[in-house]
Amino acid sequence: MKTGRQQLLFITDGIFPHAIGGMQRHSACLLEALALKDVLDITVVHPHPEKVFKAETRIKEIQVPFDFNGFYIRQCYEYSKLTHRIILEHPEAVVYAQGFSVLYGLPETGHRVIINPHGLEPFQSLTTTEKLKTLPMRYMERYQFRHAARVVSLGGRLTDILQKEISTPSKIAVLPNAVNPGPKPERTFAKDRLELLFVGRFAFNKGINLLMEAVRQLNNEGYQHRLQFNLVGKGPLYEQYRHEYNFDNVNFVGFADDDTLNALYRSNDLFVFPTRFEGMPTVVLEAMAAAMPVIVSDTGATAELVNSDNGFLIEKDNVRALKWAIQRFYQLQPEERLALADCSYQKVQEKFTWPRVAQMHLELFDTFRAQS
Repeated sequence: MKTGRQQLLFITDGIFPHAIGGMQRHSACLLEALALKDVLDITVVHPHPEKVFKAETRIKEIQVPFDFNGFYIRQCYEYSKLTHRIILEHPEAVVYAQGFSVLYGLPETGHRVIINPHGLEPFQSLTTTEKLKTLPMRYMERYQFRHAARVVSLGGRLTDILQKEISTPSKIAVLPNAVNPGPKPERTFAKDRLELLFVGRFAFNKGINLLMEAVRQLNNEGYQHRLQFNLVGKGPLYEQYRHEYNFDNVNFVGFADDDTLNALYRSNDLFVFPTRFEGMPTVVLEAMAAAMPVIVSDTGATAELVNSDNGFLIEKDNVRALKWAIQRFYQLQPEERLALADCSYQKVQEKFTWPRVAQMHLELFDTFRAQS
């Protein structure tokens, strides 16, 4: 058994705020939470020319400037050639890898590599065309699953997917996503008018068109002046949807910075996220941390976050179920809505904070120490 401080080599192809996305934010938050524990010597490998972390975090950074513009799979492989050399230079370190950042040489180093594939999107494709497009990604994921020592699941249906893909169940480590909740907001609910919030990328998989069809039907049934929908985000379908769904009670907010977004979480009454496939969405956790009741599709690890205690877990790709959940929430009394809100906040505090999830990671890292 090794003595002294354990070495962690954290390898990623992007870290927030220099790269935007759920995985990139996960990298930043997890590393900061691990650094606060002060029991690891942490070295981060990333492609940014700028430093990411402040000196006081005591996180060492190895910068491997790399331009990911081009064919993504090929670029990941070339980047992993560079990171492989660094892995070999740290023979005592446990390696935690995000995305496809350690592909090259994985059979040689995989006995000390933990892979976090996050949302497993290639395994949740909906159409035949999407399945064909994601075939190379599934091949790469399976290659990583085969050679890595551990594979992280965010939980829920994602664990089910991994159990079908990995012949050794003990390889799977369930480690959820997390947030840093602030003080619990004081909520009041008006009885007759509600504001509903969506936050996400304007892409097909987020189910915005399902939400807009539910809005159309609700407006036709007299809810136009009772429900206000605020949609935050940008993406390839933003302009199309903004013109196609020109409802008076739908506000296309566009991009929102963190301060604006936090204010929206606190001022809106209900979070709605009819996504078609997902990991453990940070936006749902952020909404819960703001004491919001939630309507979300049952996909990925969303069932770990939402049930009848704090909202509505609905069948994905189902406008009727989405519309019913919105109507049902509208029919609740203010005190019933408040009970859902309280439960959302309590769930985050009990299960999905970064200090708690960082501790779960440390326990996983300790298994490598025990085996050495």
